[in-house]
Amino acid sequence: MNKILFLLALIALCNGASAQQKQGHVMRPKPRGVGKSTVVGQAQMEVRYALNATDIHDPNTYIDLHVLLVGKQLSKHYSRFLERADSLYDAFLKANPHAEGVPSAAFTSGREGQYWSEYQWTEIFTEGGVQTFYAWMPWAMERYNAYYTEPAAQQKWTLTNERQTILGHQCQKAATHWRGRDFEAWFAADIPVRLGPWAFGGLPGLILKLNDAQRLYTWEAVSLRSGSFPITKRDYTGFRKDTREHVHKLQVAANRDHLKTGGAIDRRTGLPSSHPHPYEPLELE
Repeated sequence: MNKILFLLALIALCNGASAQQKQGHVMRPKPRGVGKSTVVGQAQMEVRYALNATDIHDPNTYIDLHVLLVGKQLSKHYSRFLERADSLYDAFLKANPHAEGVPSAAFTSGREGQYWSEYQWTEIFTEGGVQTFYAWMPWAMERYNAYYTEPAAQQKWTLTNERQTILGHQCQKAATHWRGRDFEAWFAADIPVRLGPWAFGGLPGLILKLNDAQRLYTWEAVSLRSGSFPITKRDYTGFRKDTREHVHKLQVAANRDHLKTGGAIDRRTGLPSSHPHPYEPLELE
């Protein structure tokens, strides 16, 4: 009986790992540092979302902690884990000006923080019904760093009568089929903000929880604050204008075979290196 229970637990663990699988073991680029940044607006609300949390109460189990800053004209979606890592990186260099190297492992946060994910290494600005995505590529692919634009809130939602309470707000469930996947969202009608995590929005209230049908990707709000929050923009010099389709194609290719896509060469054979890895993107189209 104990052996049977152990096997069942192992199967459940493996299934859970598959459902919460990281995008792939893709090498993250070198630490960015805070660099040059400019305050471009002010937000009146800050929402923090756990991305693919194993335990919603433990940030160490998140793939990332996303932040949505909501302003009257301009909003921003970005990674809090990377923001913190950038600040620590700069502080280390300031305290150790003669250091021969930087222990980048010390500046990572969350589950599998040593790896790159396009859903972490992308900043999104929403203004005037348009979203601009600034995408950092992984190690050896920095030459493909790019930005692209597309209309905001492209999802067409169907409202349901289901309700649940999230962070003290009564939320209603909505469903959509978008870019090849089915998604469900829980929005708070008492917060009249037509935004949510990542590129999702368009509902008559702020999205506080969202996931696809397979739960490969999940976002859940863990904090909500009102106040005054500066919206900053980095110096994106070197980022080339591109299309979503091309950037998405590169990101999927990197996740499925980073060494091959990055142009790595096997020193023993002189041939391109390859290390395929299973990957399920958020967007299938």
